[in-house]
Amino acid sequence: MDRRSEPRSGTMDDVRITIDGAGMRCAMRNLSPSGCMVECRNIVARIGSPVQLTLLPGYVAQGEVSWQLGESIGIFFPEPISAGIVRHYALEDWMLRGDWSMANWRAASN
Repeated sequence: MDRRSEPRSGTMDDVRITIDGAGMRCAMRNLSPSGCMVECRNIVARIGSPVQLTLLPGYVAQGEVSWQLGESIGIFFPEPISAGIVRHYALEDWMLRGDWSMANWRAASN
């Protein structure tokens, strides 16, 4: 049963995550305001473990592991991220990506 309340946007970006204090780079495969799925080699993540996901310079989303299947894990964000950040990573908006300097992404994150 799918518990998502909104659709996920497909992504193909590498992101930095920290789970239980261990940092690694992972491939983010989808993203929505309430969560994402990442793929990491040799990852073992306990359900409920705290996760920090660095999305943009200076922006870290706080979440928790909601599931793991092989090298894929689902991350739930108790505090939703902005639609502007989701749009930045969305494959369907890839051609619209601009210069995501600190000034530009702050406006989009609102």
